[in-house]
This record gives sequence, C-alpha cells and structure tokens, in this order.
Amino acid sequence: MIRLAIAALLAATTNMAAMAADLGPTALHRYVSNHISWNTNSYWIEGDDGVALIDAQLLPSDARRLADQIKASGKPLAGVIITHPHSDHFGGLPVLKDAFGDFPIYATQGTADGFAPTLQQMLASYKMPNAFGEALDERLVMPTDIIKDGETITIAGIDFQIHDLGAGEAANNIIAYQKDLNVVFAGDTFYPFTHYYVGEGHIDGALKHLEFLKASFDADTYVLPGHNDASRVRSADKQIAYINGFIDAVKAARAAKGALDANGRLTREARGTMVSELMQDYAAYDDFSFGSRTILTWNSFGVEAWLLAQKD
Repeated sequence: MIRLAIAALLAATTNMAAMAADLGPTALHRYVSNHISWNTNSYWIEGDDGVALIDAQLLPSDARRLADQIKASGKPLAGVIITHPHSDHFGGLPVLKDAFGDFPIYATQGTADGFAPTLQQMLASYKMPNAFGEALDERLVMPTDIIKDGETITIAGIDFQIHDLGAGEAANNIIAYQKDLNVVFAGDTFYPFTHYYVGEGHIDGALKHLEFLKASFDADTYVLPGHNDASRVRSADKQIAYINGFIDAVKAARAAKGALDANGRLTREARGTMVSELMQDYAAYDDFSFGSRTILTWNSFGVEAWLLAQKD
C-alpha cells in the first residue's frame, strides 16, 4: 500500500477541486500550461522517496516551472511516463534532464518510434518563436524503458498499470491506472467537452479507446486527461457522440450534389459549409487556441480520409 504525503489541489476549477476532495489527502499534483500551449497537463505524485511524473509539457518555460514545483517537494524525480508521441507531452524532457539529471523515461515502443518524426514535424511546422512566444527545445531525449500492454511499473513506490491502446488520437496511446487513487491517467485518449483531434485519421482506434475505458472502469472513476480538466469515465459518451457526429456530418456533406472535386474529396466550398454548421453545434467546446474552424477543418480531413479508406 502506498503512503502518499501532503495534499495539493489539482486546479481551481469545480471538477478538479471536487476530485481532490473525493480523493482525500494525497500528494497528487497537476501542472497545466496556458491556452496558447494547449492547456497541456502534467501530473505528478509524491512517493516516500521520489516523484512519479506523467507527461512532460511542450515549452521549455513550462518544463522549468514544472521542475521548480517538483523540486519544492524536496524529492527527486524518480521517473516519467510518456503517454503518446505528441511533442506537447514529451518536448519538456530535455529541460527536466537539465534540472534533475538522468531518470527513467517510460514509453511504449510505438510511442518511442514517434518521438523523432514528431519533433521534426513540430520544428518545421511552428516557426519559432512566433508560434508560442518562445522557441521549442530542439534536443531529442528518448525513452529509456520500453513498457508493454498489461505491465505494471513502479516509480517511487507507486504502481501504474499500463494499457497500450494503439493508434487513436495519436499514432500510439496508452492509459496508466493508479489503483490506490483509483484514477486513470488518460493522455490524449480522453478529453471531452473539447474538440477531440482526429486529424490523423485513426477513427476506429479513438472509438475503441473510449469503449475500453467504459468497459474497464466504473462510470464514476476519475480520468485525468492530457488537456483541460478532470472528468469521469461516464463522460466518454460525450466524446464518442462527438466523433460519431463528425462521421455523420462528413458523410452527409459528401452525399450532397456537387460536393466532391475531381479527386473524390469534398470541395473547399462544401467543406467550409459543413465546418460552419459544426461550429454552431460545438460553440462551447474548447479549441486549443487554434480556433474552432481550424481544428474542425483538420478533423474533417482525417474523417474523410478514414471514410475513403473504408471503401478501399
């Protein structure tokens, strides 16, 4: 049984404060970046002799602030779990190594394989420092320990059961379950009430991941997502409805007369009309500072590519 130390509220929001109250006095902490860097979460738990961290931020400034908060506990960083190969979850690793020296970095092989190409894509796509107000760290720090589906790993005396769910929101996704707190660290498999990114086209996987959460955990189990605020497993239905609604919208748009171009894809006009309608349906959803039109457009390409692949 883990002995966890002093409490810290996860955030000054209704959901997170309620969660902290439900969990009782634990040493579970949350660092969240600002909206410009996508409300990205890192979670850390104090064990008796060290700290276990889940995900490592994107920007160097956020990683430095995260490191300062961990150092304030007086405990070393005992290990980091990386949930998937998107740079906003592993880009801060070089700064953390500067601050703490060597420590184990746990990831699946699928996630490790995505580190280098994802970082290069980010550096090419986001010309610095204009995108975020500061430059990304160009150094690549790779995982040191490859984890597998069903494995339980122990960091600072804290056990995490790993579920490798495969491709979904990213090319590879895991969730990590911490039994003593009864919480799921979900990475980007789960962030309801937010525009869920399906631009990579792994639609089947994304839906399977959400169904896995529903089948594996009680509906009231807290889920700590990679972005935005904590929710419960029952909120997976909202996210499933979002994805299925998007599929229906793309199908309907493609069925309209004159909607397809010479390559069999939606014309700019048809895509724009569909996105405008979806913007009204999801006006209250968070958009990661990209703007709803942009992220909905990206998603439309991902869903359309998936639909065309079904036909092939």
